Amino acid sequence: MATADYKQISAIARKRRAANIAAYYKTPTWNEADLPRNLTEFALKSGYYTDDELAIIQSEADVILDKIKTKAWTALRVTQAFCKASALAQELTNCLTEVLYAEAFERAKYLDDYLARTGRTIGPLHGLPISLKDCFITAPHPSSIGMAAYANEPLQKDTLLVTILRDLGAVFYVKTNVPTAMMMAETNNNIWGECRNALHKGLSPGGSSGGEGALIAFKASPLGVGTDIGGSIRIPAAWSYMYGLKPSFGRYPVYGGKSGIPGQEHILAVNGPMSRSLKSLQIYSEAVLSENVAPWEVDHKLLPIPWRKNVIQPPGRKLRIGIIGIDDGLTTVHPPVERAINMTRAALEKAGHDVFTWSASEDHPAIVKNIQAAFFDLGAAAITDLLKPYDEPFFPSMEGYGIAAAAGEGGIGPTKMRLMNLKRNELQKAYLDRWNATAADGKPRMDAIICACSPWAAPRLGQTQENFYVGWTGFVNYLDFPACTFPVTLADKTLDKPRDKASFNQLSDIDGRIQADYDADFYHGAPVALQVVGKRLEEEKVLEMTQIVADALKAAS
Repeated sequence: MATADYKQISAIARKRRAANIAAYYKTPTWNEADLPRNLTEFALKSGYYTDDELAIIQSEADVILDKIKTKAWTALRVTQAFCKASALAQELTNCLTEVLYAEAFERAKYLDDYLARTGRTIGPLHGLPISLKDCFITAPHPSSIGMAAYANEPLQKDTLLVTILRDLGAVFYVKTNVPTAMMMAETNNNIWGECRNALHKGLSPGGSSGGEGALIAFKASPLGVGTDIGGSIRIPAAWSYMYGLKPSFGRYPVYGGKSGIPGQEHILAVNGPMSRSLKSLQIYSEAVLSENVAPWEVDHKLLPIPWRKNVIQPPGRKLRIGIIGIDDGLTTVHPPVERAINMTRAALEKAGHDVFTWSASEDHPAIVKNIQAAFFDLGAAAITDLLKPYDEPFFPSMEGYGIAAAAGEGGIGPTKMRLMNLKRNELQKAYLDRWNATAADGKPRMDAIICACSPWAAPRLGQTQENFYVGWTGFVNYLDFPACTFPVTLADKTLDKPRDKASFNQLSDIDGRIQADYDADFYHGAPVALQVVGKRLEEEKVLEMTQIVADALKAAS
């Protein structure tokens, strides 16, 4: 018998969210049929915002911070603009969970008063609204992570990163939607419901940081923080046309967050920033990992590595980049993603960089097989034990957890765990050796890999329930490498024709189904992004390389 019905718990949570928004904002509503594909552009032209609000929400973090510091804008005015934008984002995309407007206004007023009294900011993020993925605890608010068990449970202690960001001057105003247990590639759950893409309403914003992706793409947040264990920052960042940094474990503080599989350390979860601006990721990283903050003194898992600048030496040197082509040995990308890969290769070659093809077929399939099996084995009991008491059904892409639990694989035992770790270590070492072997024939070792983030530019809503695949991002987690997404182009029905089905040779059953899903008319306008992958603990270099790639694409266009 269920402890409580998840539908009743959902009703309580949704009522709380609606009341916290309605206390400050009444958003307009439209008939669904009257809404265009691009909800962001529609909102900006809808008349909902004042000219002043439009100027604020369309500014990036560096501009906002400067305007507040010079008193051209107040922290309160900036916070009010983003709160108002987030209310409309919720109406149109369903991207929010907890709404913290009251605390945000109080915090912004305090920051304005502090600046007026002292003439100084309290930190490098003074007055900057930052949105948070639902798993970051902002006590006493719940962190449901899309599950009835946690949906209305008040919490007592903030996540360490939340405390650090607050001390740096950040303003927290909303938390964002995630899939059940944060273990799906799209954002849907039985408590808050489905979130959709702000740039194309028929598409998914990805998961598990999908609410962040939708909110930021809607221009209702200048900077958000997500988490990543199989692609949960990069998939939403790519599908919402923005930059998202997935670091190696040990660089950014992780202590005190909510996890879908608590205690699991076979594949290490990390957190990182997401933004439409690459410079915002730099600002965030420099602030959080400064020697003044020294987060490694309070998070025992962190390495004492302050954020470094200008790590690519000598300045201006050309990069050596391996590009994975249209397949990873198991799946083939859709035509718009193939075009983005070709565009990026051509832009880098035009800029004088050494670009070559990096094969994925010899090791990626084994990595993908191991990471998928590990999630089901390690998460089976942890997730099932939380869903069953509330009669919460599994989404199709998560049925493997229930099957594993029913088969008695919820407790995998020390022998199997040892063997899993041995295999992981073997694959990690082999990949590192292959990377190092690129230093040959008088050429230096490869600087980075560039590849797709998924087979889709961004898939239609519900597509990943039928065809769940995170191999393009999951291999990075398995290797504990850092990676950053970067926008490239938009899908174009005139340029991105479907593949010839008669000549296409599918690599796997899921490959055939994914290709069959491609419809040039439907996917027209879908955002297309790729990722730069670096070696372990090279976060600074990854962001610098991403800037070089972005500059090359801009110059080529």
